[in-house]
Amino acid sequence: MPEVSKTTLNPKNVDVSIHEISDGIYRICGLVDTYGITFNQFLIADKSPTLIHTGPMGMYPKIEEKVKEVIPLGKLENVAFLHFESDEWGGMQFLSSPNARLVCSDLSSKLNLTGWYNMPVDHLSFWDGEVLKTGKKSLRFIMTPHVHHWDSMMIFEETTKSLFTSDLFIQPGMNKPVISDDLSEAMIALYRAVGIFASENPVRETTKRLVGLDPNMVFPMHGSCIDRSMFGKYADAIMKNGFAYTNMLLGQKLEYDVI
Repeated sequence: MPEVSKTTLNPKNVDVSIHEISDGIYRICGLVDTYGITFNQFLIADKSPTLIHTGPMGMYPKIEEKVKEVIPLGKLENVAFLHFESDEWGGMQFLSSPNARLVCSDLSSKLNLTGWYNMPVDHLSFWDGEVLKTGKKSLRFIMTPHVHHWDSMMIFEETTKSLFTSDLFIQPGMNKPVISDDLSEAMIALYRAVGIFASENPVRETTKRLVGLDPNMVFPMHGSCIDRSMFGKYADAIMKNGFAYTNMLLGQKLEYDVI
């Protein structure tokens, strides 16, 4: 019999760091060697503290320790995931925080949090353009279907013009908290190899919308933050290059048999 293999994303030994990027918004970051990318979470320290992403299950204890360097864990009120995937919210232990409310898109709520065992029924879901105020900051929700899941959304913090883009505008490797190099070609190459976008069209339509927001800082789920001086290069790369799925998945070629 062939050898059975199993892939498990449970990166317990990842070194995790935290940096304040701007005005009470912190980037928590760890490099996962298996994929050669960082997994990032973002803490917004406001009247109602909010964590965007929890990281995968194995990383969560270290992420939690970084949160506690800024606020007591019991003060955490909102935990948002931008689409339903383990690196967005595999660290479900946040539910032990007595005041934490799960925040997701309306589609994530209807498609993924309804009817599953041990899922939190009591949560908040948002539709396009709706706003959650956390104190001084206002989180506006942007529905971005098929970038890269059909339940995907992004968040635009209107006071600081901070844009949280999940898997859009990622870069490989471990770099500075705020990128100073143009890694847009590496971003496109990574998208081609991984195959997470079925089509360029929804990604480009979303990119046009994001450019119109004129963000001061972009906070991708993987890679460094991107300030306004560099953002145009990454947006242009999305608009001008092909990166949609072409039989490559996680760097492996998928061959189709002709019947």
